[in-house]
Amino acid sequence: MTNGTADDDDGARGAATCAERPIGEYESAQRGIVRATFTVLRRNGRHLLRRTACVTGLAALGGLLVTTVAFLVAWPVFAQIRSDAAVARQMEDSFAPDGSLVDELWLIALAGLPFLILLLHLGCAALQTASAHAAAAEPGGDRRTQSGSRSIDRPRARFRAVLGVYLLRGVCVWVPLVAGVLVEQYFTTTMFREYTVIVPKWQYPNLFALLRYGPPTLGLLITLVLRFSWALAPAAAAVEGLSPFAALRRSWSLVWARSVGWLRAVAVTLPLGVLTVGMYVLLHLAARPLRSRTVSLFLEWGPDNTYAAYVAGLLAPIAVALLLAGALALPPAHTALTVLHQRLVQLRERTT
Repeated sequence: MTNGTADDDDGARGAATCAERPIGEYESAQRGIVRATFTVLRRNGRHLLRRTACVTGLAALGGLLVTTVAFLVAWPVFAQIRSDAAVARQMEDSFAPDGSLVDELWLIALAGLPFLILLLHLGCAALQTASAHAAAAEPGGDRRTQSGSRSIDRPRARFRAVLGVYLLRGVCVWVPLVAGVLVEQYFTTTMFREYTVIVPKWQYPNLFALLRYGPPTLGLLITLVLRFSWALAPAAAAVEGLSPFAALRRSWSLVWARSVGWLRAVAVTLPLGVLTVGMYVLLHLAARPLRSRTVSLFLEWGPDNTYAAYVAGLLAPIAVALLLAGALALPPAHTALTVLHQRLVQLRERTT
């Protein structure tokens, strides 16, 4: 009994000492999170590798299906461009595709973009759920909800919550940037009218420059701030079982509650973003030889349309680079964000 009482007193003194320490004297945030992330990946590598391979394969099949449907819808446009090129060649005249046909191709591409984004969110939600489950199962992993009760381990419910976070966050994050671009286009171009712009450059040069660069820049800044503030929302939904709106609020409070929150978030999210973008750029450069091979295969096994083959050749390296970059970067990134979420939750509990 005496030993037990002494141990309890030591533990209470240790907790009090920990609570009295300045936040800056805690363990190195970035080093601790990196070490914990590699520990989770090492112990759960096979499971995450199988899940990543499955998600990547399904995303590739889904993307191929969406691309095939888009090519089928756009085939009359490709056929018309091919026919116009043949007529121009017979007349020994130069040829450039009609602008309206090119705009129609762009509209078809924009119509298929939401389906590709949905595939991306489905894959990210599946990998985030698996990574969060692996990180929360580690010793010391926080599997409690925001109210303090243990989260219910229901994979389907957690997956739906994480997917809802991705969809809601994607809409809210991109609205400011799109609105800024539309405002710039409305005042400085003829996109929404037939003849003239509202603010002529030759009459109001300073105002034109302000409207040309101001709204897109402001929209981009708001987008970056929102994306940074909600970086932990998927992890919060996966670990704590929160709804999409509650997960966004939870992420915001964890990031901006104290200076240590956003400092740790910057220390983790900035390298992850640079790593992901850099990996995609390198993979895209390495996949460029696929362009000529894809064009050759398209012309050999598909319809004889060089313009459609050219578009297929442009899309092939992009698709391969996106799939490989996602398969290599997303599992470590999601695991690191889950660990960061756990550390910030534990830090808040120690300091309150």
